[in-house]
Amino acid sequence: MNIAYNILIDIFKKILLPIASIVSDRIKSFIKVRINLLEKISSDVDKNKEYIWIHAASLGEYELAIPLIKEIKKKFKEEIILTFFSESGFKLDKRINEISHTYYLPIDTKNNARKFIKIINPKIAIFIKSEIWPNYVKELSKKNINTYIVNYSYNKFVSKILNNTIRKFNKIYVQDKISMKKLESLGLNNIEYSGNLKFNRALLQKKEIYKNDRLHKYLKGHKCLVCGSTWIEDEEIIIKYIKSNEIKDFKYIIAPHIVSKENIERIKNKFEKKVNLLSDNKYNIHYNVLIVDSIGVLKYIYKFAYVSYVGGGFKIKGLHNILESCIYGNPIIIGKNYKFFNEAEDLIGLKGGFSIKNSTEFKEILNELLSNEKKRKEIKTINSKFINDNLVSINQIINSIKNE
Repeated sequence: MNIAYNILIDIFKKILLPIASIVSDRIKSFIKVRINLLEKISSDVDKNKEYIWIHAASLGEYELAIPLIKEIKKKFKEEIILTFFSESGFKLDKRINEISHTYYLPIDTKNNARKFIKIINPKIAIFIKSEIWPNYVKELSKKNINTYIVNYSYNKFVSKILNNTIRKFNKIYVQDKISMKKLESLGLNNIEYSGNLKFNRALLQKKEIYKNDRLHKYLKGHKCLVCGSTWIEDEEIIIKYIKSNEIKDFKYIIAPHIVSKENIERIKNKFEKKVNLLSDNKYNIHYNVLIVDSIGVLKYIYKFAYVSYVGGGFKIKGLHNILESCIYGNPIIIGKNYKFFNEAEDLIGLKGGFSIKNSTEFKEILNELLSNEKKRKEIKTINSKFINDNLVSINQIINSIKNE
């Protein structure tokens, strides 16, 4: 496995990436940000300090790790180094103060792993969710550095193919009991059920302050449908509803998953450009649609929702985080594909969320939620309890790590 993996990584790095970069600006950027990366890290890191290394694939994994990072900083004296594989992690204007250094992760070659671990020399390494890089894990194991994966969810392919790598983790903290049983069936005994950090992140998010006086003024006296992380399939249903339903004192906020200028312009054109953008200096109160054209704010905007629609549910495994909206008690509507998302299945089972297959069902469910205040209040209670019942004991994880 190790030989085959390293051959594939070399092909990926030396052949596939350079070829792909010819036609893809994103791949070109992926390569560019990693030029002389190890040298930069080496010159940046203070060799006299001790570090805990936390790795998140992208912005989403970083977000759910925030409650854990905050508690680690309180309980450990070491500084925290955060790495990302994806560029999305660098799109935030500001990260939490508990993090001392943030870098891209060098590609998982044997040489990169050896050099990186030697440079930062972490006391502890923590991988978030599903980021399992064999050469990094192997190097950490060779150096006897305690290594953990937190919020792991069982994946048949990864768990079986990378079985030997997974065994090298000192502890795997799984987010659901099904994952625990599946991993135990593979003969692993380094597993502990902890729960899903998404719930803790949602609760922490609710306490954070988001100031936008223009948005407050624009929405004042209006009910609002917030449509978050939408794709074209979602937007077709939402836009059809908006154009065919004139509801007095009602506003719509659409936050597309992709916020490129081209995509924002595409959505604007659907409304003949009669929309506001979140970034506008002044909002036209006569336009009932506002488009969110930046990332990192959707989780706060959900609090303005009377009802929320969370996008991605028309893709096979694309549903986005419903808990960012659920924390405010909002009724939640999603697309038809949610069976890979435990929290969505659970919430729909509790009648706090609703799945739709088409625009007709969307109209029926949304109109019912808008007209039935008693039902909305019942859902608010359901959704609030759902969050509280599923919070992770982060101290349990930290105490477990400390006792290793």
